[in-house]
Amino acid sequence: MLAILGFMIACDSRKFEQSTSDKLLAAYYFGAGYFTLVPANIRHDLDEMKQLGTDIVCIGITENDIKYNDANIKFIVEEAHQRGMQVYVVPSRMAGITAGQPVEPPLFGYHHPHTVTIKKDDSPIFRKSHGILSSFYHPEVKDYFISLTSKMVTEFNLDGVIWDEPKSTFIGWQDFSPLALQHNPDSSYVVYMEDFARFFSDVNAQLKKVKPELQIVFFDEACRNDTVVQECAKIQNLDFYGADGHPYPTEKSEHTGNRALKVLPVWGERFLKAGRKNGLKTMMLVENHYLTGVQLDHMEETLPEIINYDLDMLIYYYYGFYKDDTERNMDIIKKNIKKFKQVN
Repeated sequence: MLAILGFMIACDSRKFEQSTSDKLLAAYYFGAGYFTLVPANIRHDLDEMKQLGTDIVCIGITENDIKYNDANIKFIVEEAHQRGMQVYVVPSRMAGITAGQPVEPPLFGYHHPHTVTIKKDDSPIFRKSHGILSSFYHPEVKDYFISLTSKMVTEFNLDGVIWDEPKSTFIGWQDFSPLALQHNPDSSYVVYMEDFARFFSDVNAQLKKVKPELQIVFFDEACRNDTVVQECAKIQNLDFYGADGHPYPTEKSEHTGNRALKVLPVWGERFLKAGRKNGLKTMMLVENHYLTGVQLDHMEETLPEIINYDLDMLIYYYYGFYKDDTERNMDIIKKNIKKFKQVN
């Protein structure tokens, strides 16, 4: 009996031991926004993530979550830390700029409609599904990003921040408001992207003052154009840089503005090269959600190739939202991510 007990204790200690690999495996886990949280379910999920070699749990937090789901957030963070995993926040739907957890339209724009981004035809950018897209040129937007994200980091004892595919990088959503034209009178898209990078550089600097050891990640969709790739790689006070997209190639025409090219093979590697060039660590988020059965076939074939990329961090969705065959989707992910840290 004592021998059996000793074996069980040894197994339990190994279950939560720290990884010796320099590579980091992270899981997107958008469970904090649920109104009802079941502790046993969360513990099960975190245990499985840890057994898969996950180092970082990434949780989406919105402005409303801080007020209404704070207990959920604290529970997930505490349980993840007990298992030796860090927790990074994905500030979601902030002023319509960031993506992340898609559970509500951004409240900021409704209360600050004067910050709205203006298109070239003088019309405001208002998305039916996601509300007002505020302009990063407006000082109130920068203050909002700094104050709200700082509150997330400090109140919930978070280890990192992930800027998830900001929508301001879309060419068709360039800002032509008076404030934007004041900074960029010639309406140059390159200058616009330089200003965008400066915005996040300034926000990151303030977050690092709040918590110097904080790790900050920035990524955009793999289909974004080369100007976005190169300029965003120059964001200061950043630790990781990369792209997200579907883990399989496409047969569509090669046009970077086509969302059908939101794929990691070929297009995503541009981000890795730009990041390395600017002294940043590299990362990719595998979008293994909302895939059809045929797309799952493609992912199963191509994911091993992505695992072998020169990545410092790989992020996967732990049971995100799905279209076909949820369990097969996760089985493909589980089978492959276990090999990530074995790659030289």
